[in-house]
Amino acid sequence: MRDFFFDLVDTLELVFLDPLRYSEEVKEIPFAMSPSSSWLFSILAALSLSVGMSILSAPYTISTLSFLFFGFVANLILFRFFPFFYSLVADYYVQKKGRSQKLLFLVMFARHASVLFLIFAPVCIVLHAIGFSGVGSGFFLLLTFIVLYGLVMARGLKSIYELRNRDSIRFSFYALGLTILFPFLMNLYTATSVLQSVSGGF
Repeated sequence: MRDFFFDLVDTLELVFLDPLRYSEEVKEIPFAMSPSSSWLFSILAALSLSVGMSILSAPYTISTLSFLFFGFVANLILFRFFPFFYSLVADYYVQKKGRSQKLLFLVMFARHASVLFLIFAPVCIVLHAIGFSGVGSGFFLLLTFIVLYGLVMARGLKSIYELRNRDSIRFSFYALGLTILFPFLMNLYTATSVLQSVSGGF
């Protein structure tokens, strides 16, 4: 358990505090290299996003449980597919700059970075406490987190592919925009979100 805790902290440190060392040192962290790390981060992020949206969607009734469940499923699907497609698009742009392919590291970084959404629910609690609520507030906050995710990914691109700041930010947001518009991903997420939106009738 102690080793797991230290590996977890080391992974978070590489992703958010020192991404310049990510591609070199992530191989030394057994937890980060295992698929369980990305699944754990995806589950936590999906749960936080679902809970946060529910907090901003008062009043709370028995149907809130259905809202939480379907929201969690939709968000988990998103956090499993989105980093992969994002990395494919970003890697394509980077290779056009003459860099070698490092898609494995980028996918790992993108999935680890999704844990950023873990703080979505705490921020929603604060917003609700000061009087902000409703779908509009949740949507605006979600867009804010997506932009923050793009900035974190820009740092990862700079580290993994040794890019300039300007190029890494540009490629990151190119990939972000194209991935959000990716038909399969968005249709899948929208279809699951429809189930979440009608869960109040269950």
